[in-house]
Amino acid sequence: MRIFSIQHDRQGLAEVERISASLDGAADRLRTFDGVTGALVLSTCNRVEVLLDTEPDLPNSGLRAALNEGFDMAPAWDLFLGEAALGHVFRVAAGLDSMVVGEREIAGQLRRALSEAQAAGHTSLPLTIAVDEALKTSRRVARETSLEGAGRTVVAAGLDLIALPDWERATVLVVGTGSYAGAVVAALRHRGVADIAVHSSSGRGADFAASHDIGHVASLPEAVAQADLVVTCRGLGTPVIGPEDVTGPAAFLDLSLKRDVDPAVALLPGAAVVDLAAIQDSLGSGIAEDTRRAQAIVNEGIADALTKLRARVVDPAVVGLREAMMGLVEDEVARLPQRSLTHDDAALALRRLATRLLHIPSTRAKLAAERGRTDEYLHAMAELYGIGDEPIDATELEEQSCPVTNLKVCDLETIPSTQQAM
Repeated sequence: MRIFSIQHDRQGLAEVERISASLDGAADRLRTFDGVTGALVLSTCNRVEVLLDTEPDLPNSGLRAALNEGFDMAPAWDLFLGEAALGHVFRVAAGLDSMVVGEREIAGQLRRALSEAQAAGHTSLPLTIAVDEALKTSRRVARETSLEGAGRTVVAAGLDLIALPDWERATVLVVGTGSYAGAVVAALRHRGVADIAVHSSSGRGADFAASHDIGHVASLPEAVAQADLVVTCRGLGTPVIGPEDVTGPAAFLDLSLKRDVDPAVALLPGAAVVDLAAIQDSLGSGIAEDTRRAQAIVNEGIADALTKLRARVVDPAVVGLREAMMGLVEDEVARLPQRSLTHDDAALALRRLATRLLHIPSTRAKLAAERGRTDEYLHAMAELYGIGDEPIDATELEEQSCPVTNLKVCDLETIPSTQQAM
């Protein structure tokens, strides 16, 4: 498994937006590669993740070139491979790498991306198992920690640090429509704020305003001058508000990982700036402890997923073995005399089948001895048939289910025989 990734905290939200706009057809292009058996694209407001199930030796250069088609400037993809890729999927699904730590929206987006990939025929069994297990773990994180409310906690803590004298009469401007914006509006309303407006340079401001029943402003300088509080959650990598935009006393709550408010603003008379670092200090160890617990849950989920994925590796071999063995059985059944079978008929058929089943392992034993590979052969016999110094308990094996048919040995007694089915 490998993942090509663009993330809000690594490449910036502007780059995420640029890449998201040009990903149409990426999964189709990637699935045409020999050695690519599954492809899934997750595109959200703060990340782009391209999940691939591939042959281990497939070069990254060709995949990267296919992804970069349509871009004037090639994206700086982060690449995750193998277990690191699996771990990345789990962290993303659990919301541990989101702008709002622990948010649940990402899990729903990942689930929809998987459904769309399945409908298009782009997924593979290992890719589906990895995503399903990651989603299962994300639900466990939501149940066993309080991280799901971390976004609201961060916003509330920031507003507490601002401490306006009269929230009900305050005029508040929200700059940006990122992950925190919805939580900001909810927290402001909880404090009785009625005069809320939003500004966004991305063009999404009007839709956000309509969906949240707040005002929309097109001119940022005028709105900043009239606001008692400006809350920024834009995070495009460069400050959107500088000292020249501040004309009087004002409070600023900067919720962006990459500062939206120029640090020089805090030096102006009458200006107060609260950022994520100040909020983190005020929250103490509460979220940190939940984050550690969530990471432990994620680690357990990754271990379980690896066990399931490793078990599926042998499926094609088991299918081939069953088909070969059942072919021999059908051949022997066709040789049976067309009359009521006697005990001797059945014994002869069973001995002939056993002889045919043992022919290849027996001849391989002779070849292995001649080539000095006796130990290797004996180890294989011990694994396959329990023949060796520490044979496997046959009763225990009979209780195990076949990975292909999901049947136990005792279940075979309820399946009609070939003679009965004829």
